Amino acid sequence: MGLLDDGKSIRIKTNRRPKDRPQRTSRTPQRRQGGFYKVNLLSREEHKYQMIKLMRSGRTLRETKALIRAASEASEPEYLRETDARDLLSLEGGLHMIGKMNRAQARDLMRIKFAPRRLPGVHRNEQIAAFATGWRGRLPVNWKRDGNLIRRGRPNYPDPGSSAGKIGRTRVIGAKRVLNEFKTLILTLANLQGKAGRGNLPALRKAYKSFRIGVQQDIGP
Repeated sequence: MGLLDDGKSIRIKTNRRPKDRPQRTSRTPQRRQGGFYKVNLLSREEHKYQMIKLMRSGRTLRETKALIRAASEASEPEYLRETDARDLLSLEGGLHMIGKMNRAQARDLMRIKFAPRRLPGVHRNEQIAAFATGWRGRLPVNWKRDGNLIRRGRPNYPDPGSSAGKIGRTRVIGAKRVLNEFKTLILTLANLQGKAGRGNLPALRKAYKSFRIGVQQDIGP
């Protein structure tokens, strides 16, 4: 670094290169809104930003719409193990069949399959989040900013890589156990059904309403 004096002003000349900023991973072109670039609500950077902001403010403890957003990002493959994701989706698929069954259908319990089902237009992580949180609203998730996510003037733009080290691994507690218990229950009821000649829908309904799983996620400083 050196000082150059041209007789009129002093300029500082340096050979140091500016620090490289992480590049945006989203290919969606930015648009202006109110004089500022519009935030891409469908980018992973935005979803991570909202998750951290919502959990730190405590909104996920009192608002279901905040909880579903945080759980959706926590269910991404970056944080949720593939085996846990498959267990949750299989459990969701089987319980969905049980919830829709009537007495006539309950006579053939072996039709119940604990396997993932596809929801058109819904990402897998949002489907997992809706099941784990008991979400009853619409899917896909609405990521429009609200509450403490909005500030006056220039909006907060999530920087790529800024969430590194702040979001921990998602831990699923009890999904494998509940899945195995339901499979055992189906086999037991099917055997009883073969002997009695009728289905046992009340037992299925009772088990359907009593299942419990736990999902934990940690946010660092």
